[in-house]
Amino acid sequence: MNTKIIHIFNDDKFVDTAISIMEFSHPNESEYYVIKNDENDFNYVKSGIVKRLKLTLDKDYSDFIQELKNKKSQVVFLHALDFYKQKMVLLLPEKIVKVWLIWGYDLYGNWQLFNDKLYEKKTIQALNLKKPSLKIQLINNSFSFWLFDKTNKKVIWLPNKISNILKSNFYNHFYKAAEKIDIVIPVIKDEYVFIKKLKLQAKLGTFSYGTLEDLLKGNDIDNVLNKSNILIGNSADPSNNHLDVFDKLRNFNFKDRKLFVPLSYGGTVEYKEKVIVSGKEIFGDSFVPLLDFMSLEKYNEILSSCGFVIFNHVRQQGVGNIVSMGHLGAKLFLNSKSPVLKYFSNLGMKIFDIETMNEFQLSENITNQELDKNRMVLNNEYSKKAVNDKVLNLLKIVNEQIIDKNK
Repeated sequence: MNTKIIHIFNDDKFVDTAISIMEFSHPNESEYYVIKNDENDFNYVKSGIVKRLKLTLDKDYSDFIQELKNKKSQVVFLHALDFYKQKMVLLLPEKIVKVWLIWGYDLYGNWQLFNDKLYEKKTIQALNLKKPSLKIQLINNSFSFWLFDKTNKKVIWLPNKISNILKSNFYNHFYKAAEKIDIVIPVIKDEYVFIKKLKLQAKLGTFSYGTLEDLLKGNDIDNVLNKSNILIGNSADPSNNHLDVFDKLRNFNFKDRKLFVPLSYGGTVEYKEKVIVSGKEIFGDSFVPLLDFMSLEKYNEILSSCGFVIFNHVRQQGVGNIVSMGHLGAKLFLNSKSPVLKYFSNLGMKIFDIETMNEFQLSENITNQELDKNRMVLNNEYSKKAVNDKVLNLLKIVNEQIIDKNK
């Protein structure tokens, strides 16, 4: 590839790892920008090769795009398609290849047909989410989006009043940007189905924000096959559906086992409080909320005591934790609606369904044979070599797209 790859990030804990992976696979061929609209230091990014990118005024965008033109850049990687990067996509020249690396929140949180299906019954009650009005239900559904798509592509005709209502509902800032994306990279391939549901033509690419070697760094135990503690969720975000898990476990006997629940980031103060009150009420001293950021060593010490992991997300989330804990031999329980359960099960991993989880399953660790199979699958997908192969394959797809755009 004879063009610099431009990466645009937010200040996040995955940035340094992503840079490391790119530089290992394709050294000195990328430039990395982190959006930072104040003068403060980065909260997470430590890499010395990133450049700060301020995007507050229209002129900031036009100056940056002119800089890309001066560099004759032909490809931009957008790590999570939030508002700033959506605006960037809409301003970038057509000939620049636009690559969207989906993080999760930027897909599910921005598209109304996906974000209302993230919560289970108890969580919906805790969030006081009300059923939408009949008018909203009539406008905001898959059939209405199908009608919008057909009218948008001039396949069918509808009266202007109806057409304008549909356009106002669906043709928002996010969708306009998503339409211009050339290549999408979901965290797991199964999420590509959501891109198809959006009627987008973007090609599928592959990338991983971490390798097994990175994820297991600092953890000096071989496995957790004899460990009895339980990890529930990966953050305080309501999409963890904590309260629904608690309700499922309320009659189980945990004796001297600990239920660790990370709540140090995400979620509102009110939601965290409901999780803490409910956890203490149901599980007493067995319930251990993790409320403060801690060192990697301390966090690994906690994870090393957990032979069981329960992630009740409906959407893709917490994949890094699933990969690392799966490799350590934790028994993994996932939501049956999650594409992550389907993805890893199809790869051949031993994954358990929260829906059918019982007390016996939550007391028996997986076998050595099951651990060996899970490790084989995870090595095939997330070893340093596997991740490097993903990058090289992605660059091949990008190069083909560049050639197509320059014909």
